[in-house]
Amino acid sequence: MRSHSTLLPVDLMSFRGKGKGKLKVIYGLDASGSMRGSKLEAAKKAGIALSYKAIDEKDEAGLVVFSSGIKAAVAPTNDFTSLLKEIAGARASGQTGIAGTISAAANLFPKTEASRHIVLITDAMPTKGENPEQETVEAAATAAAEGITISIAGINLDDAGIRIAGRIAEAGKGKLYAVKDLKELDRIVLMDYYGAE
Repeated sequence: MRSHSTLLPVDLMSFRGKGKGKLKVIYGLDASGSMRGSKLEAAKKAGIALSYKAIDEKDEAGLVVFSSGIKAAVAPTNDFTSLLKEIAGARASGQTGIAGTISAAANLFPKTEASRHIVLITDAMPTKGENPEQETVEAAATAAAEGITISIAGINLDDAGIRIAGRIAEAGKGKLYAVKDLKELDRIVLMDYYGAE
């Protein structure tokens, strides 16, 4: 483990994987009120690392910043500067609307032969909607039926949150990562990127 606090390109080298097919990945950044402070900063850092690495690998990265609704959206691109600007500008406020985020992210993907993957970073489970849990699982299943996989990196989720996040990741044919240490978030997000097909 390196001792510096800033992620440098050299830190990303150990994540270089074997050649894989083209991938379009969208980073879902939870900017709800509960993410304020160190959680949001760690999530931004992980988003920047993912965007840099995906573009460096000749893939495309996109972004959805969300809380109760969508705060910012960037379709998959190789324009690192536009992603960096939106990630850096994210501010925490509002509730956690994950079902709408999955639908919005899925709609950002072009129809393509490339693999399509969404990774959501959140510290809470869905709170927006009449039946937030069921609506979110259904949104994940709909995306998966269109060939879009969904993973979740859940920051300090309680047992109920882990259960719900597990259902969402399962419906989205992705993975669930229980994040206990914020310093591990960028590594986890990059590991998920290399595991996406």
